[in-house]
Amino acid sequence: MREVHRRYLRRFLPAMAVYVALMVAYGFVARLIPGAAPRALLALVPLLPLAVAIRAFVRVLREQDELERRIDLEAIAVAALSTSFGFFTLGLVLGAGGWPRWSAAAVALWVLPCFFATYGLAKWWVMRRYLRA
Repeated sequence: MREVHRRYLRRFLPAMAVYVALMVAYGFVARLIPGAAPRALLALVPLLPLAVAIRAFVRVLREQDELERRIDLEAIAVAALSTSFGFFTLGLVLGAGGWPRWSAAAVALWVLPCFFATYGLAKWWVMRRYLRA
């Protein structure tokens, strides 16, 4: 593994661990806090480690070589379009009454995790294509 990727993992993984811990903690603590305004402020706290993770991702993109950047660009495109298509489809099915109603907040909270998971799969798929060539 190249140093640029080790540096990325040293920044990204702790940030994501803190993000997950804060999201779980928010799920427990939010019920105990009276009033919408304090809960809304508390809900924004997990965005801080998420911003650190996004910064690490952008930084690794800038520091990679051209081939790695191209692979990531294709993976980002596949992930963004697949995630958008999936959530658009979900919206159509929910709108048609095809599934029990989900809250907009529940659906919105899953967009970023689904994008990250789809990006990971897309990167593996795109990288395989480049390694075969």
